[in-house]
Amino acid sequence: MRTLRFRLDGEPERIGTLLALARSFDNVDRVEEVADEEPHRDEDSSSAGLRADVEHADFHDVEMHALDARAAEQARGEVQRLARELGIVVEFLERF
Repeated sequence: MRTLRFRLDGEPERIGTLLALARSFDNVDRVEEVADEEPHRDEDSSSAGLRADVEHADFHDVEMHALDARAAEQARGEVQRLARELGIVVEFLERF
């Protein structure tokens, strides 16, 4: 079994849509949001010219278990595609 860990940032409704779709992926047996152990820091994005929309955006840490490495790679590609289509930022991590 292969575990993917990723962080999502965006509007809660869109993240909910992505997670619901991810639960239907072939050869993925679990998709779950994991509890935050530490609060996320608010960062000042003004110097980078980025939008600071903290009222409508939030981080979500997610673990996804796939049945094998091939299924994990396919799931990773699908998560990236869905995130792009839904306007969500996704960051894949080794650990949270």
